Amino acid sequence: MNKYIPLLLVPGCLFFAAPSCSKKGSPAPTCKLITLTGDVNGSLKVFAISYNNDGNISTIQQTIGTDPYTKVFNYGDKLIMISKSESGTLTETDSIVLNDNGLMTYCQASAVGSLVVTTYTYGGNGQLLKSATQINGGIPSTTTYQYTNGDVTSSFDGSTTTAFTYYTDKAFADGDYLKLEELLTYGALFIKNAHLIKGYQAPGVVENINYTFDNTGIITGITATNGPSIENDTLQYSCH
Repeated sequence: MNKYIPLLLVPGCLFFAAPSCSKKGSPAPTCKLITLTGDVNGSLKVFAISYNNDGNISTIQQTIGTDPYTKVFNYGDKLIMISKSESGTLTETDSIVLNDNGLMTYCQASAVGSLVVTTYTYGGNGQLLKSATQINGGIPSTTTYQYTNGDVTSSFDGSTTTAFTYYTDKAFADGDYLKLEELLTYGALFIKNAHLIKGYQAPGVVENINYTFDNTGIITGITATNGPSIENDTLQYSCH
C-alpha cells in the first residue's frame, strides 16, 4: 500500500464505514480495520489504526518500513484536522472539510515549503464531478470524472485519461483498494463507488487487483500487480 492511483489521488490531503461480520442466529458484530501489512516486491510496511470513543480513527501509524510516521486526527463539525509527525517532528498539517454525505469538499495540506489546496465538486447524486488542485499558489490543475453504474470509470486531467474497471458482482466495502488508498493517504473519502475496484489503466500503467475474503465475506487480502511489480496486502480487524 502507499502506491498512488494516477490522476485520481492528488498530493496532500473520517469517513470509514465499518464492515460487518455475519453469523446466522446472532447479531452481526461490528468490525474495524486495525492493521494493514503491505509488501511491495519485498519492501514491507505496516499500518496500525486506532479509534476514539466515537468510533472515528484517532491515529494511523506506519510502524515498519521506510519513513515511519504517525498521523493524529481531531474532529470538529464537518472538519478534520490531521497532524503528521516523523521521528517526533511535525512535518505536515492537513485541514479537511466534509459535506453532509461525509465526503471531502476541501483539503489543505501544509508542509515545509509546500501548500497544496484541493477542492472537490459533486453532482446532486453525490458523485464526484471534478477536483481542482493548486500547489503553492500556482495555476490549478483540474481532473474530471465519469461514472457508469455508480462507479468512476474514467478520469481526465486535461491530457491523460485513466480507465477503471470493477467487480460488478461485489459491492464497495472496507478493504476496497481505492478506499484504502484514500483512507491512508487522506483520512477521508472523496469517491464512494458502488462496486469493488478491479483495476485501472493509464499510459505506462496496467494495474490488476484481486481480493481474498474470509468465510464471512470480509476482505482479508489484496494482490495488486503491475507488470513485474507485485503488492500483497494483509488486513486484520477487531470485531465486537
